[in-house]
Amino acid sequence: MELSNLTLLSGETFDESVLGAVALRQSGNAPIPSALLHDFDMVVLMLHEEEKERIVSHTIAGEKRTQSVHIGISALERAVMAGDNNDLLTSLMAGEVIWDPKGILKDMRREIVQFEGPIKERILFMEFARFLHMYVKSKRYLEAGCIMDAYNCTLMALYHWARIEVSEGGRFPDPAIWDQVKSMNTSVYKLYEELTVSTETLEQRVELVLLACEFSVMSKMADCSVMLLNILHGRKEPWSIKELLLHSGLGHLEAELPLVLRKLVSRSLIREITSWASTGLQDGHCIRYTL
Repeated sequence: MELSNLTLLSGETFDESVLGAVALRQSGNAPIPSALLHDFDMVVLMLHEEEKERIVSHTIAGEKRTQSVHIGISALERAVMAGDNNDLLTSLMAGEVIWDPKGILKDMRREIVQFEGPIKERILFMEFARFLHMYVKSKRYLEAGCIMDAYNCTLMALYHWARIEVSEGGRFPDPAIWDQVKSMNTSVYKLYEELTVSTETLEQRVELVLLACEFSVMSKMADCSVMLLNILHGRKEPWSIKELLLHSGLGHLEAELPLVLRKLVSRSLIREITSWASTGLQDGHCIRYTL
């Protein structure tokens, strides 16, 4: 499709920085509805080369309303990998490719469908890091007697555990993760039911699920941390936490990465090395991490 036709389709002026475009229509066959389509006839996802977070515009042609989402390719990849923007993923995978002269969108969709190698390692590590974070938060809330907050964090821990289970099975986690997990008949779905519909007290349900989470943390740690272990292996010098957070694959895990590092050290999967350092604020030993 030519850019002139794209302009007519979306009601927007296109420029040459658009690498690709995907259109998701109300009449489409997307297995999971996208909230981006709410009160709109069509969503057009437009991919740009330059670093650009989401920019949204609304247009109308006759009675047809279109929502256009402009996003840089790096930002789209981060959103898809992080699993925190299901509507972008739905648009990318279920929409009609209407502009893709360099095959970039085709390659992205094929990589997600095949789901192997670096993309699988990255998803597994991110989901494990978030699972561990929510598990630890839930334990702290439970100890403080904040049962509802502990319940909420436990539910989120199970959500990330479910995404791990699907990823381990060789499939990219769907936005509607619980339907996907239910079809796989995994133990995490049974724990989800135990947490949400059991006749036990709320505190008892949380305690039971956290026991299962604790075992899972230990059993999945090494396999889910391959991405981080490969990064640590990538140079001879040990890494500081600051350096690791500057890495492109880890920068969005500010809250989770410290927990993962401490757990990996405690299980002797990685080593910590200390050296004297003065930061100007305080003197002490700087901790660095290596294999």
